[in-house]
Amino acid sequence: MDAARYYGNRDLRIEDIQAPTPGPGEVLIDVGACGICGSDLSEYLHGPRYDDSLPYTMGHEFGGRVAAVGDEVDIEPGSEVGVNPLVACEACRWCDEGAYNRCENLEVIGAQRPGAYAEQVVAPAGNVLPLPDSLSPADAAVAEPFTVAYHGLLRSPLQPGDSAVIIGMGPIGLALVQLAAAAGARPIIASGHREARRELARESGADAVVDPSATDLGARVRELTDGGADVSFEVAGSESALNDAITATSAGGNTTVLGVFKGDVEIDPMHVVNHERTITGSAAYETGPLAGREFGQIYEMLARDELDGDALVTSRLDLEEITSGFEALGDSESGEVKILIEP
Repeated sequence: MDAARYYGNRDLRIEDIQAPTPGPGEVLIDVGACGICGSDLSEYLHGPRYDDSLPYTMGHEFGGRVAAVGDEVDIEPGSEVGVNPLVACEACRWCDEGAYNRCENLEVIGAQRPGAYAEQVVAPAGNVLPLPDSLSPADAAVAEPFTVAYHGLLRSPLQPGDSAVIIGMGPIGLALVQLAAAAGARPIIASGHREARRELARESGADAVVDPSATDLGARVRELTDGGADVSFEVAGSESALNDAITATSAGGNTTVLGVFKGDVEIDPMHVVNHERTITGSAAYETGPLAGREFGQIYEMLARDELDGDALVTSRLDLEEITSGFEALGDSESGEVKILIEP
């Protein structure tokens, strides 16, 4: 079968490799769509992080059709499914406590396990999630960043009527705009550097959008709220974004951090201490025996048209075009948001 194999910095190669077979408790999936994630893009542009595993097949935002199942699997071949790509060991301290996304031995389909930039992929049966009849494998691919955003929303103290600032207008930040609007937040202020994404944020439910390179975000937030936002979400993974997220909140406000950082950053702890602010971390989403709970809630919201996954999808490419997709996402002038690879 064909797969896009990652060899290192800006080096993806389409290769004919042996197709996988499902073992006991596993499912073989014909990949219908796999999104290019920001973490994949960072790996492509700045990696590799996993030198000892090169080459490997990335891709963890995906859905498809069940091709075959291993022993002891009660999933019908031909079913359209989504996949939770986090595989917990279910034996460490955190798994014992039910916090499977904090697993000490966590593996990710698309990193430690072969991913879905390929015609077929294998996943543990417990991670394979049936789709509502109205959703497609492409919807399942887009559901993954929505689920990251949803977990962050649940980790935050956001309540209906709270003001919210979302910093970073990638797919997860844009998904957060939709989710915050659905949760009754008002006003919602979205901050991002790319004009096209700011406009998409406005269309997705933001009451105001800010270009942080041209406007003092904190001052603008204070104009629109009662001295600062109740909650903020950092989704950019940068030092400036994190500091803006903290200082944009009011006294007693909360910052929930979802961004993926490439190294150390500096903050002034007195911005937290003096105003009794709090900072909360949010890592992906539930998995293990809970693999379908948050994903299932997002599937249902998409199926009821409470969320618009299509709003994030700007291009759909064949597997052979994957390098052009990565390059386009790495170009700040391209206007791309979410690119789906359709093997």
